[in-house]
Amino acid sequence: MSEQIQRVIQGMTSPVPVQPSAVRVVTPPAPVVALTPREILGILRRHIWMIVLFTITGFIIGAGFYVFMLHFFPRYTAATGINVSPPITSDPREFTSVQPQKDLYFQFRATKAALMKQQDMLQNLIKQDSIRATKWFEQFVKRDADNQIVSIDVAKALRRLNKRLVVSAPRDQDFIRVEMTWADPKEAALIVNEMVRLFLSDQREKARAEISEKMASEERARQELRDALRAIQAQMDTLRQGSEFARLDPKNVSYRDYMDEKLASLYKEFSRLDAERERLRVLLAIAERRATQPDYDQVIQQTVEQDPLVRELQNSLNSIDALLAQQMARFGENHRRVHETRQAREQFKKDLDARKIEIAEIQRKSQWQLVQDEVTAIAQQLEAVTQQVQRARDEYRRVDHERTQYAKLEIEREEKQTLLEKANAHYESLKVLFDNPEISKLRSLGSALEPLEVSSPRWEIYLPAGFILGLLAGLILAFAVELLNDLVRTPSDVMRHLKVPLLGNICHADDDDDVEGIELVHVVRQAPYSIMSECYRQLRTNLKLSAGPAVHKTLLITSPKAGDGKTSVASNLASTFLAENRRILLIDANFRRPATAYLFPRTGANGTVIEHPDYGLSNYLMGQCTEVSQIIRPSGIAGLDIIDSGPLPSNPAELLDSPQMKELLEQCKTRYDFVLIDGPAMLVSDAKALAAAADGTLVVFNASVTHRGAAMRILRELQSIRANIVGTVLMGVRSRKGGYFQEVYRSYLEYQQVPVRSGL
Repeated sequence: MSEQIQRVIQGMTSPVPVQPSAVRVVTPPAPVVALTPREILGILRRHIWMIVLFTITGFIIGAGFYVFMLHFFPRYTAATGINVSPPITSDPREFTSVQPQKDLYFQFRATKAALMKQQDMLQNLIKQDSIRATKWFEQFVKRDADNQIVSIDVAKALRRLNKRLVVSAPRDQDFIRVEMTWADPKEAALIVNEMVRLFLSDQREKARAEISEKMASEERARQELRDALRAIQAQMDTLRQGSEFARLDPKNVSYRDYMDEKLASLYKEFSRLDAERERLRVLLAIAERRATQPDYDQVIQQTVEQDPLVRELQNSLNSIDALLAQQMARFGENHRRVHETRQAREQFKKDLDARKIEIAEIQRKSQWQLVQDEVTAIAQQLEAVTQQVQRARDEYRRVDHERTQYAKLEIEREEKQTLLEKANAHYESLKVLFDNPEISKLRSLGSALEPLEVSSPRWEIYLPAGFILGLLAGLILAFAVELLNDLVRTPSDVMRHLKVPLLGNICHADDDDDVEGIELVHVVRQAPYSIMSECYRQLRTNLKLSAGPAVHKTLLITSPKAGDGKTSVASNLASTFLAENRRILLIDANFRRPATAYLFPRTGANGTVIEHPDYGLSNYLMGQCTEVSQIIRPSGIAGLDIIDSGPLPSNPAELLDSPQMKELLEQCKTRYDFVLIDGPAMLVSDAKALAAAADGTLVVFNASVTHRGAAMRILRELQSIRANIVGTVLMGVRSRKGGYFQEVYRSYLEYQQVPVRSGL
């Protein structure tokens, strides 16, 4: 059986590694609850019956409310529709269809639906005599004793009508849906039909008024176009009457052709005169050059050569040249006769040149006079031609300007005429639209019929709603019960909220049938095979593995308040160490509520209980005894000695914080393997003094009474005095549905039932 117990240790709780130094407890500013899926499932399993009860109750309430509403407050909905044509203005005389843009079409229907719910339409509806005669309207009327109307709450009637009368424009449809919900089906249909009639009539009149305004504006535009055409025609007539075209036969030629021909003739005459003017300019330049140039021209040269004297002198000169050549060949260049011949030749040459100059001057003077006369005549002709060219150019510009102006007037007349034709066509289409019965783009789909079935209440809504609301209420209450409970109930609460090592979990006595009728402070010795005993052994193992034995040789065991189970932890933890053949000293340092005196009573030689012990811890600390051996007594269990608390002193905190207490612990550490101190609760300052003196402090929390705030406050206080918190122990942990401990306990029980011979 011991082997089976050792194997199940690994399935209980794994030890939490802790550094030998003091644990620094960091308290988060705001604890955040983060539930894992397993924890959520556990909450649902623990409160499943409450959730089922609330769900059934909600379903029953929903069914009852449905029956009540059906019997006393039934509602009927009458509905009809209004067909909406696409928002495209087309000529009714044409049979072509244009598909509108989908979003634009929907926006147009939505706008029409919004117009139906405007306040002026609702006011016009309640002013109708047929509406005022209904029971629906009667609920807003106050009458006196003589059944005379005192007042009408119009504002309330409008609010109710706006709420009950629903107008919607489905996106994928081409109509507007109009519906009214009321207790009387006949009145509901009446209100819907009257509303549709008023709305169609109002939209038709507004559309006709808009068309009438457009027609008046179009008529004014047509008249302006006619006046503009008449003015253009008058200008064109003025241009024609001011020209030679008026003397022509308009049937044979048009004014445009006349202007083109005239421009062509003027351009031809202008070109001829311009060419003649250039020819005269060239002749004048030639004459002036002949009159002023110094060299002989060809005419003068011919006249000089034909002169007899020139010919005679030229012949004589030729003869002298021949003679000079003979003499030079015969006598040489320096001969006297050669020099005489040369002189004679030079004289002949001078006479010849003088004669030529004389004849040239006579001829030049004669030609100059002729050229001067010709230049004068050409200049006069040039002036006349230049004037003709200027007149032709001016006439051409004038005619071209008139032609351009006339062409512009023709284009403007054609444009105005086209606009007038379009305006006439538009005006005719407006007249057709004005007479069209569907001018407002709306058409009724028929009258609303009296509904035969109620529209509210609907069991499809009430029954599922009751079921869902009941389920939600059960879930909310289940989670509220779990999350609003601030007790440190589970190991996950310690790890999540306190952030300290959890060395052991001691199960609740109700979950362990083996401890029934057994004193819990001695459960390890009296029920060694129980689950609770195994939990204490698990605590011992985790405590040993968390740090070295020398560090925790003196261990203080404390709790937030009295009754949390710290004495049971101290006693049973001592028993687990005894199983390892260790020498243990248990010190009862709780002066206000001592426990060792009756948990481990003194016995005499004959086995009787000694009621009055000799000395205790307080006697030693107050100096009433000087030897440690005087306060140590045997517990009756091998290996376990006890130091009782002794009488209650007047200053317990000062005594526990005294040097004598530290000296006592030092002496006890040399004599025993472990010194366990069953200290007071943290409600008093005694525990702080012991925590500062001990090697380590083990804090005991009770899952039934310890609140998170109290646990965090105690940890902060221990941290403030730099106490070495080796870990915590959670007492009274209950196995809950869906929880980890229920599965562990069940597995432990099944494990113990396996026969030893199986070898497991």
